Amino acid sequence: MTVAFRHNQSLELNRVEYHGSVTLAELEALADFQAANPRWLSYDCLNLIMPGADFGKVDFAALDEIFKKYRVLFEPLHFVIVRRSAWICQSPAARPHLHHWISDRDTREGMSSDLRQFDSFADAGAWLVLTHDQTTMLQRGDDFDEVVAFSIPAQAAQAAAR
Repeated sequence: MTVAFRHNQSLELNRVEYHGSVTLAELEALADFQAANPRWLSYDCLNLIMPGADFGKVDFAALDEIFKKYRVLFEPLHFVIVRRSAWICQSPAARPHLHHWISDRDTREGMSSDLRQFDSFADAGAWLVLTHDQTTMLQRGDDFDEVVAFSIPAQAAQAAAR
């Protein structure tokens, strides 16, 4: 499993985990899943790039196209408060892609979202307005039920496109 989407009902919070060598097909599958299931879009989210994860096979132009998909998803939604999307990157190899994803993007207007990167769960939890105990749950992944997971090797995605 490379990309896992989880949800904690009591915290009303999503957690997306990125493991291993993440492919463009997996990122697209996640965006497509959320488009087909918009109920998950209104929740705050912690995006966690796990140690050893990388996006090396995904070029920045492809990331930009996925971001455009998310903009289309979020534009018609009008949240009472801004949706928060916290990012923690535990993999040096993934940092350039994360920086590209969150830098210089206007997400508050039109997407009602705020994206921020954090170095620690404590900082992310504070920004997500979680208590210390809730932040501990977030860090450990306690009570986050898997909603969907994607594991699509780059070779399989290329073969399917032919």
